[in-house]
Amino acid sequence: MLSLAARFREWSKHHDVSSQAEAAAEVERLLGQQADADDLELEEDQRQYLLAAAVSHLVGFAPLDFFLSDPSLEEVAVIGLHLPVYVYRRQKGWEATDASITSLEHLIHLINKMSRPLGRRVSAESPRINALLPGGSRLHASIPPLSGGEITIRRHAVRAWSAADLLASGSINAEALALLWLAFQSDSSVLVAGNTASGKTTLLDALLGFVPLSERVLVIEETPELRPPHPHRVHLVCNPELNISMAELVRDSLRMRPDRVVVGEVRTPAETQAYMETLLSGQARGSYATFHAQSASETLRRLVNLGASADDLASLDFIVLQRRIAHYDSKTRQSKELRRCLGIWMVEEENETGGPSPGSSRSPPSGSSRLPGSAPTGSSLVALMQYDSKSDSLRATPALPRGLDVLAQKMGLSGAQARSLLQARAKFLRTLPAKSEPAAVIEKLQTFAYR
Repeated sequence: MLSLAARFREWSKHHDVSSQAEAAAEVERLLGQQADADDLELEEDQRQYLLAAAVSHLVGFAPLDFFLSDPSLEEVAVIGLHLPVYVYRRQKGWEATDASITSLEHLIHLINKMSRPLGRRVSAESPRINALLPGGSRLHASIPPLSGGEITIRRHAVRAWSAADLLASGSINAEALALLWLAFQSDSSVLVAGNTASGKTTLLDALLGFVPLSERVLVIEETPELRPPHPHRVHLVCNPELNISMAELVRDSLRMRPDRVVVGEVRTPAETQAYMETLLSGQARGSYATFHAQSASETLRRLVNLGASADDLASLDFIVLQRRIAHYDSKTRQSKELRRCLGIWMVEEENETGGPSPGSSRSPPSGSSRLPGSAPTGSSLVALMQYDSKSDSLRATPALPRGLDVLAQKMGLSGAQARSLLQARAKFLRTLPAKSEPAAVIEKLQTFAYR
């Protein structure tokens, strides 16, 4: 008699294996036949266990299914054969598991099973793959000769984060969110910078809830992650295999009359130049992106190194820094990793003397400074809010009133009105229930500000 796996493969030649329910039903039928053939009497819990294991191996991604179904895990990593699978658990970090893959043949089969719906596969001629899985998770994998065999899966959040979620997580406070709310409403350009897996995309995704739902939002990404709530939205995804780059799609946006342009991540000189074009063209009311950098000053220097000119940087209004930081509790002697917004900076154009350009209509504010480094940026940074490690919170700097004056000018308000608006919105944000559904939070934000 053929093995259960062989009989399932034969059945799958004539049926749609992508239907999980139908495939599981067939596995259950074949498992029953196998038990009868072997004269086995299975108790219900044994039958359910064997069924789950068989479905995972034949239809799923054994041994990774268990981890991929755990909502508390952000990353799953196979680091080699006969080595433990590692998982990254939110707020705890990396953990070794008791699962492992012992066969290179099975590892390659697993990678190709994951990428099959995308029409992709790894082989000796093509030993590496980067792909977006149907559920939204990001897959990176490689096999010999590039590596001994490894897989990294970055989980895609099933539920989009809202302003209420950001506040509940402690990553940002109500005053800082209120300030960013005014920045988005004033049509300012905002760049969210930070290190890898710091929550840049999560923060930007939540901030898009401050954009009026009546506007046309254009999102351009390499990997679809951003989920703006706007009904009038267009999502463009670059495709390297078809030679369609993010830079090309950003330039296409110039012909699409968007109210807002959102670039998922700016990394290369071509993408930097394309993003700067969206800022300089003024064809959108606001342009936003994420960027890899460790600080606000490094953000400007890296943009210059990637080809942005001083004139380009003058079109950028605000930089928000989101970081992963280590936190050590001396009482419990435990270390954990926190995701925190470390500050909000206003970008100002400098003249030859190092002060704000006369054409910018901005007077020298407290807290501004020229940037160190070999790459001249032609801009200075004004810290409006900065992270205080003792209180684990963002604190306003003496320059915040000046930043509010700039926002007030853009919105046609007085400085006093902008300050009053900031306080009112911070107060409102504190009233948001911690476990609210994102759609309910968006409705409250929109009603409070625009209706």
